[in-house]
Amino acid sequence: MTTFNVRGFGGSVKKNKICELVRQNGVDFLAIQETKLEVITPALCYSLWGGEDCDWVFKAYEGNSGGILSIWRKSCANIEFSFQGEGYVGVCLEWGVEKVRSIVVNVYSKCELGTKRRLWEALLEERQSRG
Repeated sequence: MTTFNVRGFGGSVKKNKICELVRQNGVDFLAIQETKLEVITPALCYSLWGGEDCDWVFKAYEGNSGGILSIWRKSCANIEFSFQGEGYVGVCLEWGVEKVRSIVVNVYSKCELGTKRRLWEALLEERQSRG
């Protein structure tokens, strides 16, 4: 897994760097924080991934920061469901040939103790409700 905090997709340099990282490292799952985007298009995901063998979930930014994007190799994993809340977006995937059920959560939190506590409480509730 690769995590990359982009602090906004201001120009093509960051997008090209992500695509290069995906290609060079054979990435199957990519978690990006601080996209600072309200909308994620298929064209953006395909350009980041370097092709159309991907699926994704995202959470739009709120205020001056945030925005979370998770992209994965569609030929490696099938999505069962996704979930999100304040500061996170998660996916449940059937992964690989053996269809191992995996839950991956992409987290981005403000540096405020109260916000972080609420985030982890929400994640614990998600875990308990999903089994």
